[in-house]
Amino acid sequence: MGMRGLGYIGLASSDLAPWRAFATDFLGLMPAPAPTPAAAEDGSLFFRMDDRSWRLAVHPAERGGLAYAGWELSDRPALDAAVERARAAGAEIETPSEAERAARGVTELVRIRDPWGFVHELFTGAAYALEVPFVSPAGVSGFLTQGVGMGHMLLTVPDLRQAEAFYVEALGLRVTDRMDMGGGKGAAFLRASPRHHSLAVSDVLPDPNLHHFMIEAKRLDDVGRAWDRVQDLGIPIKMSLGQHANDPAVTFYAETPAGFDVEFGWKGLIVDEASWCVREFGGSGEIWGHRGVAMEAITDARADASERG
Repeated sequence: MGMRGLGYIGLASSDLAPWRAFATDFLGLMPAPAPTPAAAEDGSLFFRMDDRSWRLAVHPAERGGLAYAGWELSDRPALDAAVERARAAGAEIETPSEAERAARGVTELVRIRDPWGFVHELFTGAAYALEVPFVSPAGVSGFLTQGVGMGHMLLTVPDLRQAEAFYVEALGLRVTDRMDMGGGKGAAFLRASPRHHSLAVSDVLPDPNLHHFMIEAKRLDDVGRAWDRVQDLGIPIKMSLGQHANDPAVTFYAETPAGFDVEFGWKGLIVDEASWCVREFGGSGEIWGHRGVAMEAITDARADASERG
């Protein structure tokens, strides 16, 4: 289907004031001008991770969460094919205005709303800012984006099977792994590029929400220095350094100013499409580490689900 990964993410937050320092001083992202003057009228913030004009946006809203996710297609024919696939799967299709396309900095844009209220945008023709090289304010050596997208996100949903089916049938994502979390609850990890997953969905926490988004640095010492920064800046740590069983990226989780989490990591698995087979996991889902508030909450949810089951 010509899918190239998660191209950009728009976040919603009730307070934008802390985000500039959070994104630059901690995450190491580079501030970027809004794609158009209109896109900045409400105070929205934009950040770069590479040569693209922007990858992460934060918009004002009453409630924090995911404003939209941008899925990149290789070209117009691939976008048209993706739209037909989504329409055949029963997805609601919207055609944004020219002003909205300009505000995203893309040439082609189509919008899909999934059954849980999340907004997914299919696009082609992203703008680049090669005249101003990317430089991380925090000294991050760089982020893994080329050919795999900007990272991943985890969405919580009430019905895991329904969600997996929708994202496979309507968006054309491919299942990489599934994880049994006990009590009939679990997670599915879906890829849109060779990156292990661009989207994970789980019904351990049943209310539809953004649990976290993840960005991947190019070097292990970038993660170590970010681990120092998160402590020096007093940002709440939700899960300690650790290594996932299925990725197996080395990461940690911190709380964003909007209440959901961000995962900062290195060395996620790159899938070989020619030989990959879907895998099933159980147990803790970790090789080591990833302890803390977030893991305790998930463990409690698993226990509650097991008791109810």
